[in-house]
Order: sequence, then structure tokens, then C-alpha cells
Amino acid sequence: MTPIERTPMAPEAAAAQWVARFALGALDEAEFEAWRSADPAHAIAFNRALAAYEAFEGQGDLASVPSSRRGFMRAAGGGALAMALGVGGLATRAYAWSSASAPIGGHCKLRLPDGSIAALNTDSCFAWRFSGDERTLWVERGEVAIDLCPGARAILHGRDQQVSLSPGRFDARLRGDTLDLLVLRGQAQAGRQAIGAFQSLLLSPEQPPLRHLSAAQVEAVIAWQQGEILFDEATLGLAVEEYNRFLTRKIIIVDPELATIPVGGRFTSNDPAAFLDAVSVGLGVHVSVSEKAYLLTR
Repeated sequence: MTPIERTPMAPEAAAAQWVARFALGALDEAEFEAWRSADPAHAIAFNRALAAYEAFEGQGDLASVPSSRRGFMRAAGGGALAMALGVGGLATRAYAWSSASAPIGGHCKLRLPDGSIAALNTDSCFAWRFSGDERTLWVERGEVAIDLCPGARAILHGRDQQVSLSPGRFDARLRGDTLDLLVLRGQAQAGRQAIGAFQSLLLSPEQPPLRHLSAAQVEAVIAWQQGEILFDEATLGLAVEEYNRFLTRKIIIVDPELATIPVGGRFTSNDPAAFLDAVSVGLGVHVSVSEKAYLLTR
């Protein structure tokens, strides 16, 4: 009989099964750790599945789990250096992921274990794992500026893409399933495609297009690092979409035809007052404020 070829389970589905086994008390820690350590995507998927489980079930339900298993799962999900297995005091090294996030309208700057600097833009999440021979970086959500110092091989991940980075400065933004990478200094390598300074690469499931950016375009990309937002040859629709990344109270274009109006200028990213004044006075657009949004109408 010909053996049945099984398609490998997607990381998200496998992670959900591991969390389910934990909840039922049927988790094999050694088997779980082997799966999680096999691929960085497994560790990320598991962290997400565990967070979703805790959010859905609530702390009261998790508190009913025996402390040895509860400690094991929280250590596994949080990237701790060691986790208790609950058998004779035995401990093992976890898959040492660390992560940081920035809230909507906020920023976060941190020093990585090798001395590199990562700056997180609004509503962003970034994870990393360093070993002796590889530095693995992962943009889970949003946008991250990376000032990478010399060291071991560095690999940057998006959703389903990865790119090698040399020492240098980079800006990486996740747009849906596409990773938009700008090289400011140094070099990046995606497959056979090399990207140099002031070049941008859209890493997507399709053929990644390489773009050469002007100085003005580069300035617009990195303006957020100075707490600013810069529009150059944008439409009102694109400007509002970009501004809403930074705002808890969103801007809504009520009349769709307004979205095509060209706009430009430099504004503060966390306060849209000057932008809305410019839209009102310069473009003749009526701006009204509701409890939850800024509304743009004719």
C-alpha cells in the first residue's frame, strides 16, 4: 500500500491544538518544545494562540489550572529563559523569544541584546530571539525602525517572508501580508534580490518589486521617528488612512468624493488639529467632531 502523504499543518492550526491539549491536561512538554523550537513561526503562532485563549477564557478559568502547568504555559508563551516542567524540579531552556509593543498614538524605543536599537511606531508589535549564530527579528504588527549593529547573521521576518540584513539602518512596515522594507544604510538580501541604501522592497507572496526612493519619499517614510507625519503628493483618502494609524479617535471621510482631493504638508502625528484645520481652511472641507470620530463632509 502506498503511504499517505500528509500536508504539514499550518503553524496557527498546530498552535491552537497545543493550547487545547494544555487546557485538557494532555500536553506532552517534550513533544511541544520540539515542535516550538523547530521554526520561529511556530513560536510566534503559539504566543498568539495562548494570548487568544487567555483573553477568551478569562483569568478565572486559567487560575483553575494546576500551578505547574499554568507556569509552564505562561513561561513558554512569554519567552522566559527557563520553564518549570513540574516533575522533580526539572527545568529546561525555553525558546527565548522576547517582544515589545507600542500602543496607538505611542512609540517605544529599546536596546536589543547585541546593542542594536529598535524603535516601534504606533500600534506596533516586534519580537526577537538571539542565539550565538543567528539574530531573528519579527515584525508582528505595524512598523519598526532598526539600527542593526555588527554581529551574527540577522534575519527579519514579516508574515510569510524573510530577508537577511547586514549591519545598517532599516524601516520595516507590515501592510497586511506584505512587508515593506526600506534600507537607509547597509544592505538587505531577499532570495537573489539585493537591496541597497534608499531602496525599498515590497516582500509579498508574489514577485517582490524593488523601488528606488527619492530623498523626499524617504523623508516621508521615516518622519514618524520625529513624531511627525509627512504627505507628499498624497490624496486626502491616503492621508486619512495614514493618520488613522496614530489616532484612537479616527478621521472618517463621510463623502467619498473627498478622498481624491490632493493634499500635502508636514504635521504632528499624535494631534490632527493642524491637519484638520488645513483641510477645512485650505480645501473647504467641513470638519465636525463626534464622540468617537472626526467627520469630513462637504
